[in-house]
Amino acid sequence: MNEILNTENPDDRHTCALCGKTFKENKTIQEKIDGNEYFFNSEECMRMFKNLANLYGDDFKASICNDEQHVSNPILASLMLKEQEFGKMKNKMDINENETFEIIKDPVQVQELGSKLAWSSESEILALFSTSNAFHRQERMGMLTKLQEMRKNNSKLKIRILTPFDDDIHKISKKFRDEWDIKIMNLGQALRIRASILLVDRKFLLYVELKDDTKDTSYEAMGLSLFSTIRSTVISYVTIFETMWKQEEMNEQLSRMKKQIETYEQINKQLSNTIVDLKQRLKS
Repeated sequence: MNEILNTENPDDRHTCALCGKTFKENKTIQEKIDGNEYFFNSEECMRMFKNLANLYGDDFKASICNDEQHVSNPILASLMLKEQEFGKMKNKMDINENETFEIIKDPVQVQELGSKLAWSSESEILALFSTSNAFHRQERMGMLTKLQEMRKNNSKLKIRILTPFDDDIHKISKKFRDEWDIKIMNLGQALRIRASILLVDRKFLLYVELKDDTKDTSYEAMGLSLFSTIRSTVISYVTIFETMWKQEEMNEQLSRMKKQIETYEQINKQLSNTIVDLKQRLKS
């Protein structure tokens, strides 16, 4: 992997490791990531860089040109990471011209995109909510009614949702499973992440960071969002979802087995006490 270090310019200036914007040293944000030092123009650029590095690992870091020392030309205003901006990265990932990777900051745009993706679904919707509050924020925006309509219009549509449960969600999960065949699974503490994920037909991915879970509306609670149709990326998240789903199914099975064992032990204890009591009566 290429070393990616911003070197100081003769005129005491640096360039942002993400957007390439030049700025003076006294305005720089310096951050050490995976053992390398990077300079950023803003906290937002630093956060976005970390997100991309976490998402793509070495492929992302290796995409940065040594001569430019930044990810792309300063055209992030559109937030579309197209082929000419990512060059080596996209070539290594074998992305074709019909595939998209987009970073979205506008929460209104994210909400509209999520709705459109869900409505366009033909075979499957997979959704993960980071918290029960995140689920309820979408519930207040009519998510459950829309899911019912989609199932009514397409009986073959499979809908599965992972979310931390509270009492209300537990009741909703039973109703939707029994009446609409929409499966809502409790997401345990060990598997929770600070983001919500929507996967549609295993073709589209919408990844939404959780910024502030105390907010009442999704618009206020959202952070940066990623939209991708890159097959390798989408399938990776599908695999993550399926793994988490199977883990929770296993946890449910173990919980049921534990309850059965406890019930059997209680019955055995009662039978033992009854037998002892009968023996004592017979002796007397």
